[in-house]
Amino acid sequence: MTFSERSAINCRKSVRTVCATTAQVKKTDLFRIVSFLFVMVFIQPHAGNGATTGRFWSYLNLTSVHSPNWAIVAMPGLRYEFARSDDPSTLSPKGVYFYEFFIGPVYTLTTGALTLKLPIWYYYMGFPTPDDYFYSHNIEFLPILNYRLGRFTLTSRTIFHNTLYASVYESPEMRNGYSMVIRQLLQLSYSVNTRMNLIIADEPFFGAIEDSDAPPSAAGFWPQGFRLNRLYLGCAYKMTLRITISPQYVLETAYDGGSLTDTNHYFFVTVSYTL
Repeated sequence: MTFSERSAINCRKSVRTVCATTAQVKKTDLFRIVSFLFVMVFIQPHAGNGATTGRFWSYLNLTSVHSPNWAIVAMPGLRYEFARSDDPSTLSPKGVYFYEFFIGPVYTLTTGALTLKLPIWYYYMGFPTPDDYFYSHNIEFLPILNYRLGRFTLTSRTIFHNTLYASVYESPEMRNGYSMVIRQLLQLSYSVNTRMNLIIADEPFFGAIEDSDAPPSAAGFWPQGFRLNRLYLGCAYKMTLRITISPQYVLETAYDGGSLTDTNHYFFVTVSYTL
């Protein structure tokens, strides 16, 4: 056997060893990811009793791609409450209770299995009531990190939600202010095929900065502390190269001082169209 033949055999052995080691590492990493997500999703604090609702939630995500790194997103949204109960009495559902609109740029950077997205969006929130209409102006910065592992993709999205104006307050001085909510989503998706992904995710909400003047309000400046948790279960289906539809079930639990105040069940549908 020549030196070249021995070198080729040794090289193939080394490659097989590296591949086997990499596969073992991937399996270990995947087990840790799934275990951690399972804990995040299903081990949640629950205390007290509150209202239970049935709701519909929808987004139309319009994305205009200008280069491999830059895009503009515009996304209107609507939420509708069709059922509400609060033991021992039954209350009337709210109907349309929330309008949303996002718009802003997204910067994307991909290297290997990692993708980093850096959106910064203006966010309009509208709150119709039977007697009035309130709204707020917000800025959101939401870094998103995707890590691909075979058919699995682990996503971390941190939303820094900054409220700058809220019309819910009677005093004009209180309407201009500042509060920040941090939302940390951890999502695992599995690619069934080239068109279908299965999705499971969990997202707690924490009030980080409370306005010093205005009283806390869900329609205005949020209070500090743990306030919400959302569990997402669903899929994303690519209908065409440009259109994706994502139906999901969302379980939202709301808290005040550690006590459960509301349990909201959503049928959540996002339709995404890439221009």
